[in-house]
Amino acid sequence: MRRAYHVEVDTSGLTEVGLAQIAFWSLAIGLAALLAYFVYRSMDSPLLRVTETPEGPRVTRRDLVRYIIITPLLVTAWWLFFSTVLLFNENALNAAQLLIFPIALIIAIRTLAFVAPRAGRELAKIIPIALVAVVILDGRIRDLTEIDEIAEQTENIDISMPSLLLLFAYDYVITAIWYWGWIRWGQPRWNARKALRQASSGQ
Repeated sequence: MRRAYHVEVDTSGLTEVGLAQIAFWSLAIGLAALLAYFVYRSMDSPLLRVTETPEGPRVTRRDLVRYIIITPLLVTAWWLFFSTVLLFNENALNAAQLLIFPIALIIAIRTLAFVAPRAGRELAKIIPIALVAVVILDGRIRDLTEIDEIAEQTENIDISMPSLLLLFAYDYVITAIWYWGWIRWGQPRWNARKALRQASSGQ
């Protein structure tokens, strides 16, 4: 079954594949894959850098300032990526779902990055790449008219202030809990008990 790509390069009426079509889709696929990789690598672990010191793991002032500045920029980039892919792919999501799902994905992946790092890495890797793969392999992209209609519908939906605070402040909160609860308090005690058990078993 022939599918039509309702974007700048329309393939529905093509009888010959030319260099322009191949170059366009090669560039589009490469750029999409690069963006998916960036999203994956930036989401799969805590953003706050911890440095080992004689007193234990600590955060330098420079790394703290860098984290505070870069976090909202990354959150915005993640949200734009998920929203754009879901918007351009021809799916059954309505305008409200297109606003909810990107935020929910970010919250879920960032939570797992702290509480279940392996699962967080896998989810951060699978979701962005899978979304891009669906668009490429399925080949169904919304036409510009439908995109405009959905964009107008989303403008009529208000995102509450608590939702925006959750999106942009959540990473600060969970990082603070992770740093003070695990890195500064829990991990040293865990390592101390582990060393004590090993010393006891060695005697």
